Parts: sequence; C-alpha cells; structure tokens
Amino acid sequence: MKKIYIAYGSNMNKEQMARRCPKATPIGKQTLQDYKLEFRGVANIIKCKGETTPVALWSITETCERSLDRYEGYPRLYRKEYIKLKINGREVIGMVYVMNKGEIAPPSDYYYNVIKQ
Repeated sequence: MKKIYIAYGSNMNKEQMARRCPKATPIGKQTLQDYKLEFRGVANIIKCKGETTPVALWSITETCERSLDRYEGYPRLYRKEYIKLKINGREVIGMVYVMNKGEIAPPSDYYYNVIKQ
C-alpha cells in the first residue's frame, strides 16, 4: 500500500531519494502552512503560526518507508507525524519526520547545497 511522504531537507533531492527509495514516485511540491524549517545540524520542522515551509511530496511503498526509517534514525532521532494536505483538491494525510530533540546548529555546506538543489 502506498503512502504520501512529506519531505523537507535532503529528501527533497531527487537523486538522493532515488538511492534511498528507488520505488518512490514524486507527486509534486507544496508549502506547509504554520511550519518553520530549522537546522539542528540537519533539517527539522516545527509548528510556528504564520510561517511556511516548502516540501516535496512522494508516493512511497512500505519498503521505502523502512529505508527512510533507518536513514532518519526513527524512532530515536526522528518521530513520525501525520499532516492533512490537499492534493488536486482532495484531502489526504501525509507522513513527515520531525526531530525529537537537538540544539539549533547550522548545517554543513554540503548538506545545505543538497537541499538547495
């Protein structure tokens, strides 16, 4: 069964997702309302009224999700949250990884450039 994965950070990068999750299919881009992108060495999002965060949407398989779980350090480093989205006028629920804890810290230049791409 396919799920919708909401990616921010390096998982927005198509080349990296192709290596991590070869069966993932890009759905498109969107903006999360009331979420803010922050860096704790790596990307994270936090709820923040009035802010927006660009995201990439992917259709993923269970195998993709297990691969992402390992990459994201789930459940120790990141937890999963579920957010309502509208895709083509239809309301759906997407899964996103949110960091459990960590100090604010800038990303490496390499990591930041991967996200920027």
